[in-house]
Amino acid sequence: MHPIHYQGRSLRCRENESLLDAFVRTGVAIDFSCKSGVCRRCLVKVQDGTAPAEAARSLPAHLQSAGYVLACQCKPSGPLSLAPSSPADMLTPCMLVGREQLADGRSVLWFESATELAFIVGQSAQIFDGPFPAPVTVRLTGRDDTQGLIQAEVAHDVLPQAAFADDALFGADFQLRGPFPLEPEGEALLPEPDPAQWHLLDHGRLVRRVLEAFYQKVYADPLLQPFFERVSMERVIGKQHAFLMQCMTGDNVYIGERPKNAPHWMVIPDTLFEHRQRLMAQAQREQGLTPEQMAGWRRYEEHFRADIVKHAPWPRRMGDQVIETERYDTVTLDEGTVCDHCGAEIAAGSTVRFHVRLGQVGCPRCERG
Repeated sequence: MHPIHYQGRSLRCRENESLLDAFVRTGVAIDFSCKSGVCRRCLVKVQDGTAPAEAARSLPAHLQSAGYVLACQCKPSGPLSLAPSSPADMLTPCMLVGREQLADGRSVLWFESATELAFIVGQSAQIFDGPFPAPVTVRLTGRDDTQGLIQAEVAHDVLPQAAFADDALFGADFQLRGPFPLEPEGEALLPEPDPAQWHLLDHGRLVRRVLEAFYQKVYADPLLQPFFERVSMERVIGKQHAFLMQCMTGDNVYIGERPKNAPHWMVIPDTLFEHRQRLMAQAQREQGLTPEQMAGWRRYEEHFRADIVKHAPWPRRMGDQVIETERYDTVTLDEGTVCDHCGAEIAAGSTVRFHVRLGQVGCPRCERG
């Protein structure tokens, strides 16, 4: 048992238990999503003590040197005093080198970044500090690799007035937060059915075989498996099979959430989506699918990419209503159950705390830390 101090809370982390699991077990509020180190939402800063090196191995050098670790990857071997991540540590320093006024009133900004800034054209970011006293949202629109410059567009009415003088911003230093994609306003519509594709996949029998092979890989993959914690493989396969059948045939056979709402809490960058697609292609080849069959299948998965890939969780929605799932609640049990953290019996009539999205309940001993 290792003493942990975080935001005024004291708890004990068990042997071979991650910080994140200990936080969830004891009801500590912390942002998290994937539990595999990809999303970096569970960053915490070590103020005192020594964390295992592997807890920071996947982080950029500047975060490692600042003392950051991923709570989901940190299994302490001694006492730790921790603090939440600071936005000041998550920024990219930049320098403005030019501005161009467009005929429609927008401005184009050209700037250099002090460190490599990976982005996809169309993603948004916030710039602030220096000549921008208040944060300004920009859309990243291009890159000039020959000059090492990044291009962004911004509405002229949000820029400070001084920015409109000739060369007013040349050489100005500022900070950039992001980039991040915007949540789509609505869900992607179902694609046009193609019953011939379903027929090409042996009336769905090949789909089932591929999904069984694919999810064997997913449940053994350290990056993807945490997304399916406490969900049986058979249930996931059945849901995915029904959804693909409805997409390809048009038959109304799927009951469940659409791709935007179902994984609303999952932080899935493009790199992870591509990793998932590579595993799917491996499973398809192993089951003997032809390039034509694979291409037809991939078209349906790519159709929903915009509803799945995101830099931060999106709210769960039911119609126009937003459902808050990232919180703790309490309930009085009508029937007895067992603690999801240690397996101890919890009697009927007990009041327990649970995480709304995870649904895990804890006994009084685990809640106390």
